[in-house]
Amino acid sequence: MATATASDIFETGSYTGIFGTRNYKVYIPKGLDKTKKAPVVVMIHGCEQNASLFAEGTRIVKWADKEKFIVLLPEQNVIYNPYKCWNWVLPVNNARTGETQVIVEMLDAVLQKYNGDKDNVFAAGMSSGASMVNILGNCYPERFKALASHDGTQYASTRTGLDFADVVLYGPSVDAPSAAIIGDACSSLVVRRPKQMPIIIFHGMKSPLMSPAHAFAIENEFKIFNDLLDNGVRDTSYYLSKDVKFFSGAGKTYGYNKYTLVNPNHDVLIERYMINDLEHAWSGGVGTVPYNDPKGPDATALIIDFFKRWGLKN
Repeated sequence: MATATASDIFETGSYTGIFGTRNYKVYIPKGLDKTKKAPVVVMIHGCEQNASLFAEGTRIVKWADKEKFIVLLPEQNVIYNPYKCWNWVLPVNNARTGETQVIVEMLDAVLQKYNGDKDNVFAAGMSSGASMVNILGNCYPERFKALASHDGTQYASTRTGLDFADVVLYGPSVDAPSAAIIGDACSSLVVRRPKQMPIIIFHGMKSPLMSPAHAFAIENEFKIFNDLLDNGVRDTSYYLSKDVKFFSGAGKTYGYNKYTLVNPNHDVLIERYMINDLEHAWSGGVGTVPYNDPKGPDATALIIDFFKRWGLKN
């Protein structure tokens, strides 16, 4: 599948509010029926990336053309982080404020301008962008049908932000049960809160910039968060069984372990890929773009398949 090219024309926009100014790009798929409301996939880049590089590396525009969904690509402003990282470490952003509010208000603008379907929105991210996706899932679960996290951190992984370096290298300083309780409180006043928040998780086992411990923590936090979404009680009533499979890759991709957690309807609610030999890079991405590894497995293809199982359709 080809990469984004100059012929792939992005619309541009800008958000300005109490939390500053951020630009964003929007991709409208070729052949989209503009008389119908279209699903939206929010793609949030990582550090030292921008919207265009993230689109190119993940090949998301070609998937948008194939499946007919709008792509929103928020872009961090160097004024707020010189490395273009989303500031997941700050407490203000682990709430319905700060940069999460910026992204949601961008989404609202795109939904209105391009006839997007507010009930058919998904979010995926890489590194600091994945960390923002995990925050959005906890604090704005009513806005998203499913999530994808690639080399991100657990929601509320640090209470103060002062232990940032240790958290990145060794894992969260807040345990998953406590983080899930914080997440439950973050969205507790939402009137139409969903009963579940599906997520697909990827992590490179050789990632030098984000410990693989985060992938386990993300799964555990979302397990408990889903348990609370289900009926407000921690009673594991939201899932049926868990399974683990190993894939050798047979030389075509890196070997990886695939963990799946199935809900009572036999839907895979949480899917996690631990990819051997992958460093801090988008699995199956375009190799000429930084922070992408072409060997795979193809994370974008797996994410779109996961989103389709949770309702991504036009």
